[in-house]
Amino acid sequence: MRSYRRRIVYIHREYQRSFILKSCLVALAAMVIAGVLLYFLSRETITATYQFHHLALRTTAEAILRPLLITNAVVLVCFLFATIFMTIYVSHKVGGPLWHFGKSLKSIGEGDLQVQIRLRENDQLKEFADQINEMTQSLNGKAREVQDQVARLRAKIQAPGCEGPELGNDVERLYETVFQVFKTQ
Repeated sequence: MRSYRRRIVYIHREYQRSFILKSCLVALAAMVIAGVLLYFLSRETITATYQFHHLALRTTAEAILRPLLITNAVVLVCFLFATIFMTIYVSHKVGGPLWHFGKSLKSIGEGDLQVQIRLRENDQLKEFADQINEMTQSLNGKAREVQDQVARLRAKIQAPGCEGPELGNDVERLYETVFQVFKTQ
């Protein structure tokens, strides 16, 4: 099997950007809620702090505000990078196959029944790709059967001494085959 190398980082730009933004907003909201809750719950306690060579008494909320903001900022930046990595690189395991499915299904819809979906080794949705490939092979076999019957009918029509009743029977068999093979409305 041919090795596929990732060349495009963004597959579905809008989806990936939206996912990154939503994930970071959820993380930011959680940190703000936790920080505000911690701040308000610690307003009524007093803490001894040592700052600039002086021992001072102040509320715990005042003492933890700056470290709390710095910690939340660092966690948010780390979460942002982790989310970007996850969204861009890990989503290729799903986004890449979906892109291949769309491209292949468009070709199949245009009548190319020789299309085979080939995915990278670690991509997700391999079972789905196999099912689409089996469906395409089945359609290809059925279309081939119809083509073979049409070719035989054509040869009979072009042959000298072609008789009407025999030709009518062949046309009727072809008609039945088409309706058995392809279920349409």
